[in-house]
Formats: sequence, structure tokens, C-alpha cells
Amino acid sequence: MKKDQLYAIVDIEATGASIGKDERMIQFACVLMKNGEVVEEFDTYINPSRKVSPAIRQLTGIRAKDLATAPYFEDIAHIIHNLLEDTIFVAHNVGFDYQFLNECLTRVTMPKLCIPAIDTVELAQILFPQEDSYQLKELTASLGYVLKNAHNALFDAQATAFLLKQLDNKLSSLPLVTLESLSELADCTTAQTALFFTETLKRLKDNPRDLDDSLMIVNGLALKKPQSESSQITHRNLPVYPYKKSDKEALFKKLGLNSRVSQFSLMNDVFNYLKNSQPDFSFLVEAAPGSGKTFGYLLPAFYLATPEDKLVISTYTKVLQKQLVDESLPFFNSQLEFSQSVALAKSPSHYVSLSAFYRKWKNTSETDTEAQFCMRVLVWLTETSEGDLEEIGVGPKTPHPFWQEIKPTPKLHPLPEFEPIDFIKRREEKLASSSIIVTNHAYLVANGLKEQPPFELNNVILDEAHHFPDVIEQSATLNLRVSSLTRDLKRLGTSEKEESLLFVLADLKDSKIKEYQLHTLESVSQVLLEEWEEWSLYWISWLMSFNDYDKSVIEWKEKPIDLNTLPMQLKKDTRRLVAAVNEYRYVAGQLTQLLDAEQDTLSKDTRRELMRLQVMIDHAEGITEAMQALFFSNEKGSQTGIRFYSKNPTSTLTFYRFNQESKVTILNQLIAVKHLVLASSTLSVNNSPAYISQALSLKNVEFSQYDSPYQFSQQGRIFVPVESSEINHSKKAAYVSVLANQIEQILTQTNENALVLFRSQEIIQAVYTLLKRRGRLKNKTLLAQNISGTPVKIAKQVKKSDQVVVLGADSFWEGVDFPEDELRLVILTRLPFDSPDMPLVKNRHRALSEKGFNPFVHDLLPRAVMRFKQGIGRLIRSEKDRGIWIVLDRRMIESSYSSAFIDSLPKGLKIEELPLERIIEESQSFFDTYS
Repeated sequence: MKKDQLYAIVDIEATGASIGKDERMIQFACVLMKNGEVVEEFDTYINPSRKVSPAIRQLTGIRAKDLATAPYFEDIAHIIHNLLEDTIFVAHNVGFDYQFLNECLTRVTMPKLCIPAIDTVELAQILFPQEDSYQLKELTASLGYVLKNAHNALFDAQATAFLLKQLDNKLSSLPLVTLESLSELADCTTAQTALFFTETLKRLKDNPRDLDDSLMIVNGLALKKPQSESSQITHRNLPVYPYKKSDKEALFKKLGLNSRVSQFSLMNDVFNYLKNSQPDFSFLVEAAPGSGKTFGYLLPAFYLATPEDKLVISTYTKVLQKQLVDESLPFFNSQLEFSQSVALAKSPSHYVSLSAFYRKWKNTSETDTEAQFCMRVLVWLTETSEGDLEEIGVGPKTPHPFWQEIKPTPKLHPLPEFEPIDFIKRREEKLASSSIIVTNHAYLVANGLKEQPPFELNNVILDEAHHFPDVIEQSATLNLRVSSLTRDLKRLGTSEKEESLLFVLADLKDSKIKEYQLHTLESVSQVLLEEWEEWSLYWISWLMSFNDYDKSVIEWKEKPIDLNTLPMQLKKDTRRLVAAVNEYRYVAGQLTQLLDAEQDTLSKDTRRELMRLQVMIDHAEGITEAMQALFFSNEKGSQTGIRFYSKNPTSTLTFYRFNQESKVTILNQLIAVKHLVLASSTLSVNNSPAYISQALSLKNVEFSQYDSPYQFSQQGRIFVPVESSEINHSKKAAYVSVLANQIEQILTQTNENALVLFRSQEIIQAVYTLLKRRGRLKNKTLLAQNISGTPVKIAKQVKKSDQVVVLGADSFWEGVDFPEDELRLVILTRLPFDSPDMPLVKNRHRALSEKGFNPFVHDLLPRAVMRFKQGIGRLIRSEKDRGIWIVLDRRMIESSYSSAFIDSLPKGLKIEELPLERIIEESQSFFDTYS
């Protein structure tokens, strides 16, 4: 911040958050700061001369009586105007507060403010690039500040003042070379936010300091120095695994952990297996919730892993992967008498390429929309040792092309200065020197289970292993999302459409780019776009033409495609499209050849735009390869299918093709692993691992089960109503009505949060609509998957609401975690069988039938039982948890296969058959006992 300058940190609460909608101010607060110290505070409520909505009153905590006696804005406008004169205006989202204040001043015939304005949201996004959230409360909490009354203007202004000081400290701590680069690009920021950078640069140039020892400068980029990867940190003491129970108890006491008998048994079993130099079997571990599965395999692995004999741990979810890397393994490294080096294995698409970013940065001006992205990365490079873009919230599928353009690609020519220190090279070195490698199933299948994996696979632990068969099928399935090419062609645009790539290239008037080349590219790309969209619409119409298509249900629709029976015209159109994409690639490639041939003579702007075009060409190459495999390949056991989400068909239309040979190759690599441990809470059906063994082609296995320490007989009860929902006989409307009646009957008589699990999105929507229309649950927050939002969004809403009812399918059976103690009632509407009509399910069943297996016995039933066990596992997560399960599917009791589900229940949990009214009474009595 500028010395002796007065900064006015302002926050405003209003009747609404829109500019130009005649909203009214209800609270104004200002904190005046000079030289980093607060010198004055001003705060007042303001009478808006109108009613304030309940939502705003609840959000802000401002009561009607607070406003009734408050001054009108016209009475204090001159005070506010005088207060802010000669200051620099600061706000968290200055675009609203500054404009809204001027709008209010204009309405009372006061002159607008004409003072500089700075936005702390943009500053935080640039200077704290690794934050999870830039909402004021979450952001300041991460920096150590407690905002007690968010959305109260004074409290928000005080929090923003704290944030401004933190931003100033962070900016002042950056290397001078980084600060210079930020200042050069800062004009891209909102209002006069650039002042924050230029003033700090002036101050630091007058008082320069030495570069921090952890940093280095390469080609004008300040970077974290590569960490020297020692193969293993020197042992403080020679590690000896605590094999005896007494030794484990002593160790656990020292570590502050609770001792569990089943966990101790698991540890020794894993230790013995990994110590076996020539095992002729895979080890399958089914550890019930609460048995300590993760530490159960992690501790013996920690003692045995070496850089020469690595241990690879693979998980299905990022949550568990992050827990291992950020919590569990660092805990052992800090608490045990020795340490292990740990690496996280991800695909190259997760990392920034220093060469690609350098080129992008040098070809970006302060007027470009991407300049702010460059500023974020410049700061982040002074912080990151890994170069993993997920650290700044950028995933492999983040849509903006900037993020794709700074990643490594096979065609990228690395700059010599960056080659020895690039993050992919650092990653390879770390993988080579580490003892323990943590990854996820998708990466392991796509990269590890290859003929030349990036690391040794002698010892592998698959956690959440029940997902692994599906991950293999997904990896063996090629996907083509049609909208990806549509998006590229629209970005390419025309020479007349402003901001399109062709318009920019034409506007550059670079003598190296010939006018006829741009005209040809425009003509070819526009014809391709029109034909591509027509072809897409044909396929959507084709899928909608089937009798079982119900347009009233918002869900993923899919069908298999029989390539042999496709209309001849469609085949011709598809072949013509492949040729058209190739022509587009060729014509565009004539332009991008200049990047090599004329690299030194091209202008900065021309290089930048041609690099964008090259990314599109590379993408188009992948599309032609995918189309060849999808429509013109007939490998045995392969199946092409089509799917789209019915709410947005054109943007979600996807073709996919399963390749049996790819699956076999992956399975062969898996069974070749010397030590293979499969761990999960749900690996068995009828206490047998036959399904998972068959699905993964495991010939010899040893299977061990480890009981939960929870007392299910006391902590929970499971009921099945004696009333039938007539699932097998009724029509949809009648079934939905019966189901809604049962759900209403249960939920109107309890205040507990409830999760209602379905197997069909169609039934969810029908039940949700009926419940909403009847209004009997109007005092509850009713949330439905794909109606109220995504599963992640719904889980967040549960934290903020009372008496929540969630209607969910798919990932809600196991993949979405609710806050602790937030869920005590689970209703299972149907047993979770896969639909046998889905293309990939059909493909799996065909393969089983060809081998002489019964698809129901060997696939549908075991998968349903395993998913059922996951659904049961949603409730009891600790020794303090209490919960009720109600299964509304009589097949749980009456079917010939009911024993498979009953036997899968946790020990001590017995099914109780009662009339629904009695179940409700028993449930309420149970909750009252433990409330």
C-alpha cells in the first residue's frame, strides 16, 4: 500500500444485489486505514423506505426495527461522500459496492465519486492462488481471521481490512522480478486495482532485498527450487515392525491412537503377505466400517517400503487420496522413528509446463483477458514444488483454453533453460526416488498397468477396490464428446465476428499470414461446423425416436449402436465428416507451420494466436482417431453406444466404444503384480469374494474379513414394512403414488434429516414432483438429485439447512459424504440392481454368457449386494452414531435371493418386519432415547 495514503474499506448491504434495478441500501460501513493501521470506523443502518425481503433479513441479520429508526440515505449521503473523498476505495467485489454507491448518490442528486477503486477479490485470486474459496468468510478464515457475523456490513468491512493488509504483506514478500511482471500485466484488473501493484513496486525498488534462498530466477521467472529427492530420509532409529500386540499397543499409545483388535490382526496379515517373497495369491481384505482399514494396511506398508521395492497405494476417490497424502502419511513421517519419501502419481495433464507457460506469458499483453491467469500462475510458481495445477483449482477438464495451452503436450518443444527443472521431470525423479507412491485407480489403469509403467508394480494396494472392475471398463471405453469440436469451431469463428480467432488473425495484418489462407480456413471450418451440428442433431433425433424414450424425465439417455445395421447414408455422412475434419486440420496446419518456419520473425501477437490454433488442430486429430475407432472398427467384444443428458442434448451428446481387448490387456497386467492387496468395506457376497475375483480374473486369492467395533444391535435398527409397494405389478404412476405415500408417512412424523435412495432418476423426479405438489413436507428442505443441483452442491446445502430430505441415486449410495451427525435416517426405496438394458451392462452380460456364466448370478446380484452394503454403510460412522434404515422393497424378504442381502448386513443388525405405522413409532422411540 502507498505510504500515508488513506484507504477506505467499504461494505454495503442492500435490498438486492443488482445494479440498475432500483434496489436500496440498508447498511453502509467503512473502515479507514493508513499505513496498515485502522484510524477510524463508520457504520450506519439506512431506512430503505420499503419492505425488506425475509431472505435478505435472514442473510444480514438486520431486523425491521433496526431500519425503522435509521436515517434515510439522502440524509447521510453528504457524510458518506465527504468521508470517502481523497481516499482509495476498497471492497470485496468492488464492481458492486462502488457502482451501487454511485447509483444511490445519483438518485439523491449528489455527485458521483471519482476516486480510485481496488477489488480485493481479484487481488486475492492473484496473490493467494491456492485458496479453495474467495468468499470473504472462507478466505479470511483460511488466513486466520474469524468473521463472526458475515453479511453485516461493519463486520465484513473489518474482515476486508484484515484481508487488505494480508494482501499487502503477500505482495511485498514476492521477488522483485515477479512484482515487475505483475505490474506489467496489472492493467487487466478491475477499476484501479493495478495501483496496488505499481505502488508496491515503487516502494520495493527503493528498498530492494535479496532473493529468498528457496527461489531461483530462470528466464525472468521466479520459481521454487527443485527439492533434492533423497531416496529415503535417514532413519532416526532402525525401524522394526511392532509385530506383537503389546508392541502395537505401546506404539498406538505413543501416537495417541485407539487400539482395535481387528485392526491389529489386519496389520499383521498385510505385513506377512508383503513379506512373502513368492506369494502365489492375491490378498483380499474386507474391513467393516470402523475397523481401521486405512491405518491397518498403511502401517505395515510404511515399515516395508523402500525406493528399490516401492509400494503403490491406489484409491478410487480423491478424498481418500488427499487424506493419505496430506494427513495419514505425513502423520507417520512426523511421529515414527523413521520417515519415508512419498510421491503422488498423476497424469501429465495435471501439471504446468514451464516452457508452454513461458511462451504463453511472453505472448500475453496487459489488455488480454488471459493476463489475469498469467498473474495467478506467476505468483503460484513462487510457491509450488509440484507444479500440479489442481493446487490452484484447475482440473484436467477446466474449460478455458488458457489452462490447456500451458500443459505439456507430445508436440511441445521444451525450452533448453526449463528442460532440466520442468515439473514433469521433477515428478519423474520423485517417483523414481520415493518408497511409497499414492495414485488413483483411473491413473493406475491408464498408465501403471501398461507394458512400460512409469514406476515398478511389485507391491500394490487397491483401496476402495470394489470400484476397480468399473474403472477398468471405463478405461477400456473410448469417449467422444461431440460438443468439444463444436466449441473449437465456434472459437475459431469468422473474420467478421469480433474476439473470434479468425477475426483476431485477420486484424493482426501480419504479412506472413496470407489473406487467402484465412479465407480458406474460414470456408472449410464453417462448412464443417454446419455439417457437424446437423450430424449431431440426426443422432439425437435417432435416440429420441425409440418407443421407450420419455422426454418428461431429465436423465442420461443411452442406446447401443449396431454398426452393421446403420443406414448407408449415415455411414457415408460419417465418413465425409472424418474427411472434412482432416481437411480442416490440413488447412489450419498451413498457418501453424509458421511457428517453426518463421518463429524469430513473427510478432508476439501472431505467435500467441497461432499457438491457440495449434491446440485446436491437436484436438481435431484426436477426434478423427476417435471417429475411426467408434464407427469403422469391428473388434470382437466391442460395442459402440450413444448417450446424452436429456436437459442439454446437444452439449452432452457423447459416443463411446468398449474395447474387450483393452480390458484383457489391463487384467493381464494386474494379475502379474507380485503382491496385490485389494481392500474395501464391501468385497464379498455371502461372505465370498467370488464376484470380485471373477471380475478381475484373479485365479488364486486369500480372503480375510475384519469386524467392525461398532455395536450395531444398539446403534441402529433396520425395518422392512409388511405393506407391499407392488413393485413388480403396478404401473409407474401407481408405484410412484404408493412410494410417495410411504415416504410422506415416515417423514411427517420425524424431524431427523433423511436420505432416500433410489435406483432410477425417473422415479426420483416423479416422487419429487408429487411430494412438492402435495405440500405435506413443506416444513422440510426437499432436495432431489439433478433437480436441486449436483450431489456435491446438495451435500453443501445439507450443512446449511434443517430438516433436510435428500432424494438421490447413483453416487448417493456411497460417494457423497454428509457432515458428521447430519444423517440418522436412510430409506432404501428399491434394491440397487443395475438396469440390464444399459449398453455396457449388456456387453458385460454377453461376455459372461459366452463363458457359460449366468449374468444375474455372476453380475447383477453381487453388484447389487455390494452397493446395498455401501448404502447401509452411510449411517454408522463412529461409536456415537445412531441410525435407522427402512427398506421399502419386499424383495429383501420374499425373493429367492433375499439371503444374499440379509447375510450382508453388519453383525448384530437384524431385520424387523412391522407395519409401517409401528416402524415409525419404533423409530421415533429410538431417536428419543438417544437424543
